[in-house]
Formats: sequence, structure tokens, C-alpha cells
Amino acid sequence: MKWASLLSLVLLSILVAGSVSPAFAAQLNWDAKTFESAQNPKFTFQRTAFIEYPDGGSIADALRGQEATIRFTADSTSEGAEQLIEKINANLVASKSTVRVTDIHLEYSATIYGRAEQASVDYKVIVTPTIEGFLIREYKEGSPGLFDATWRGMKVDGPTPITTEEFGVVDVNEPISFFKTEYPQVSSQITGKAQEILEMGLIDASGISAQPLPNWHFLFDPTGIAADTSKYGFSGAKVVVSSFTMGESSLREGRVKEKVLDASFTSDKTYHVRTVQSGDSANIFLTGYASPDILDGHEVLGVSATAPSNSGQTSTGSFPIFIIYGMAGMAAAGAGGFFFWSNKKAKRESEYIQTGIDPKYLRATNTSEASGGYHTVRGEAELATDDQSYKQHKSVYDSQNTLPKDEPKEPKSNRGSMPKDWKPS
Repeated sequence: MKWASLLSLVLLSILVAGSVSPAFAAQLNWDAKTFESAQNPKFTFQRTAFIEYPDGGSIADALRGQEATIRFTADSTSEGAEQLIEKINANLVASKSTVRVTDIHLEYSATIYGRAEQASVDYKVIVTPTIEGFLIREYKEGSPGLFDATWRGMKVDGPTPITTEEFGVVDVNEPISFFKTEYPQVSSQITGKAQEILEMGLIDASGISAQPLPNWHFLFDPTGIAADTSKYGFSGAKVVVSSFTMGESSLREGRVKEKVLDASFTSDKTYHVRTVQSGDSANIFLTGYASPDILDGHEVLGVSATAPSNSGQTSTGSFPIFIIYGMAGMAAAGAGGFFFWSNKKAKRESEYIQTGIDPKYLRATNTSEASGGYHTVRGEAELATDDQSYKQHKSVYDSQNTLPKDEPKEPKSNRGSMPKDWKPS
């Protein structure tokens, strides 16, 4: 019973992990294996907004059958980009991060699909900032290097308009801006809580910083070699790689859940607004053996050139190793059980399997004379050995050789298969 419960628990965690949607609300990928790549982390923000109109109305008439897309890129030369950088830096100062954004590249897209009873808009904003100040202290012999980690939860509040050549002014942070740009007759009718939901910022990675680093899955990869690490204080030597992963469902971190908000508003009809986004996700890759810590009240990552003696232990209590060996043990037990069952089944079925003399030790022979003056193809086999002749096991079809010795033998009949009283003419 104990093993059955453990097996059920592990399988449940695997099924839960496999049920997570691949589209995340906020997704961070920070490759800090080299100083140059560390300067450009990549944030991806995704959300889907629905406007439902089951009773029809003017909004239904405006959105049914619609399919339109706003897509553009912007950088620090775009009008409004400086304000975006200032808002991000203000948020970093408030979070006591040492990181500052000096440049930015942004990709924005929003696509509407108008259906019979609802319309949906898929938003995707990719922000790739250029950052500095992430290295608090270089590595020195006996003293780990320190990386700031608080900036990973950067957030932008309020309207953030960017001026584009094709679409004019587009607010890249508030979803309602899409309707203001493409369907102003719709956005003017959205009020109350529904309006607040559509004004919630898209550029929001606060969920990534809300999960403490010690709860992230940690992997120390001694085979992942990073070069050009002199700017980290590793004297240019090739150093191993550490990685942190956040966002997978597990028994320790809990299940990654969708974030769903909904509200209704009334204009000429009653309409419903709903926004859906999956849980946050992040991947961080660092040079050296990394370990999370707290410095002056905010999170940092300490990195060393060599791993400590207990490097076989992960920051999540060897949970991944337990899963690996647990799955291997279950596979071995399953294989052993299968072979035991198969062997037992084979022995049980062997009672019903026909056995006998190997055909190579047999030879064919006629069993009787055919009626009507011709031979049939019917026959039987006898042992192909000298000591076992045909006379010892002659066919029962030859009746005169099967009668008891004390009974008289009838003369051989030539009437074949005709009736008993039949006589030839």
C-alpha cells in the first residue's frame, strides 16, 4: 500500500506538470554565461482578452467577423520609448535593485478574431532591455561573485504610448488601447470593472520575483562550459554553468495556474469581459556554481569557480534526483513484474500447446487402397527409423490387419465403396 501511494503521488506530479499550457503570462530568459549576453535579458508577456456578447448588441455588430492585427517594433529612437525606460527604472529603484535599463527593443502584436457570440484579442509584447549594474561584485579567490536578481520582476504601471508610423499612437501596456485604436466605438462603451481589467498592465513580471529563488529548481551542470568570463573575475578560465528554472508544476512549488479575471458591463446590452493568461516562467543561466542569498534585504546570486563538497545536493532538496532515481526504480520494478507475469503465463499456456515428434524424424506412407481403382492423397506418417517399421503401427483403415488373431479373416473385397449386397454384373 505504501509503494502504491508513492507511485500514485509521483505519477500525479508528472501528469500535473504535463498539463501546463506552453504560453506564459510573463516569461524571462536570462543568459548570463557571458557578460555580453547578460546585458540583454528577454521578457515575453502574453494575454488573451475576450468580449462576450450572447445577446447581440452594437458591440456584437462591430466585432462579428472581424480579423485585424497591430504589429510593430520600437527601440530607444521611437517616440515614447524613453518614457518606457524611465518607468522601468523607477520600478527597479523602488525594488532596491542595482540594475538600470539604458536601452530597449520592443516587439508588439495584437490580433482580434470576431466570432458569433464573442471576440478575442491575443496580445504579445516582447521587451529586450539593455541593462547594467547586474554584477554587484566580481569573483575573487575565496569570495563569490554577486549578481543582482531583484530586477527580474520589473513592472510598468499606467499608460505607455509609443508612436508608430503605421498605427499612430499605441499604448503597449494597456490592452484596451487596441480597441481605442481600431474600434473606438467599442472602447467608449466599456466601463466599470471591465474597463479596469482591460487597463491592467501587460508589462508585468512581478510574479517572477514573487517566487523566491530558493524555491526555483537548480541544476549544476559540470559539462556546460562557459568561456570569456574574465569580466566576472574568473581570470578568463573556462567555468562550469548553473541554471535556475521557475514556473513548472511540481509537488514542491505547486501547480502553475491560469490567471483569469472577468467582469460585466451594460451599454445597450449586457456584455462580459474576460482576460486569461497562464502562469509565469523563467530561466536563468549563470557562470560558475551559483547559490541564492539575501543582501541588504534583496535577493542576489552568489557564484564561485568551484562547487562545494555537497554539490550533489540541489537547492530544492534533491527533488529532481529523487524523481530520476524513483522513475528508474519504478521502471525496473515494472520490467521485472512484466517478465514474471509473462513467464507464468507461458507456463500456464504450455499445457494446451500440442507437442510431439519432430517432423524431421517422420516419413509419409499410404494408409489404404483407394476405392474405385485410384489412390487418394490421404496418408499418415511413420517414424523414419529401422526399429519402428510400418508393420508395428499400421493404419486402422486396413481392417484385415486389425482383427484379433483368433478371428477368421475375410477375403479381400473388390467392391470398393458399393453397398454390401451389390454384385458385379
